[in-house]
Amino acid sequence: MNNIDRLLDYLHKMFPLSAGFWNDLQPMMTEKVKKDKHLFLKPGQLANKAWQLISGFIVVIREGNEGEEIVERIYQPLQIVTDLDSFFEQIPIRFKFVAVGDVTVLEINRADVMQLQQYPETNKLVQHIIFLDKQAADHLVQMLRLPVKERVKLFLEKYKISGLPARYCASMLNLSETEYLENKAALQPLTEPQDTTSDAAHANDTAYKIKAYLMENYTQSNLGDTYEIAKQFNTSTRTLNRLFVKTFGLTVSKFIVKLRMAKAMELLKQPGLTVGQIALTAGYKNIFHFSKVFKMYYGYPPKMGTKR
Repeated sequence: MNNIDRLLDYLHKMFPLSAGFWNDLQPMMTEKVKKDKHLFLKPGQLANKAWQLISGFIVVIREGNEGEEIVERIYQPLQIVTDLDSFFEQIPIRFKFVAVGDVTVLEINRADVMQLQQYPETNKLVQHIIFLDKQAADHLVQMLRLPVKERVKLFLEKYKISGLPARYCASMLNLSETEYLENKAALQPLTEPQDTTSDAAHANDTAYKIKAYLMENYTQSNLGDTYEIAKQFNTSTRTLNRLFVKTFGLTVSKFIVKLRMAKAMELLKQPGLTVGQIALTAGYKNIFHFSKVFKMYYGYPPKMGTKR
């Protein structure tokens, strides 16, 4: 399955797609590879394209009062990238969007998106993207209110920073690069598995590669079952689970549930989110399935989570 097919499959699981929408959208998406420092969007332009990030990072940078670069956002794989105000309202872009390292994206033109407005799926998708964009902005505001150590800890838990220069991480956290690196070093044992050997030492081991993949993609409802995950790593489901249980003490499916339930509990503590929104953000396309899994995991339904 190529990346365009994966995107369509993901959208279909989120909102059932009509044949017309499916057939019209597919040829509108183009897979592209961009080099380090490629400028996707720059201030003063109008955003006439949007992208789904497949691999790498894209950072959003504004210019400070003294000409310094300040990171406003870091996009990770599978996120939708564009300036939403500019894309939908044709307001000039304020910040620049820059590739960090080589990146792979799926690209679509604004004119093509406008052609899709005849389909109800388009509005649902746009509303979901707007919700995720607002959630990211709110999360950053909350993170910046924390003391430095807690701020860095939360950042390391949320972002898979391998390959991301420290200066970008520090800037987003409103810290000097030295402050960031010192706190990161102090927190590293807390943000990695407590084991006699670190994850880095096992970077080439299949189990650790699988774990990294799951931690990066567990919120995606199209992650697939154990069989599909095993195929991506050219192994069998039996070998996959044997390796994973031996290394981490859990099957792959139980590890995914553990990650999603932790995410759901985190979201339940945020005001204003419906159970449906929480389910979707945590990786469940079906609210009833999410509620069933949540109750089995915690012993009470998600609606009661906000009262605890």
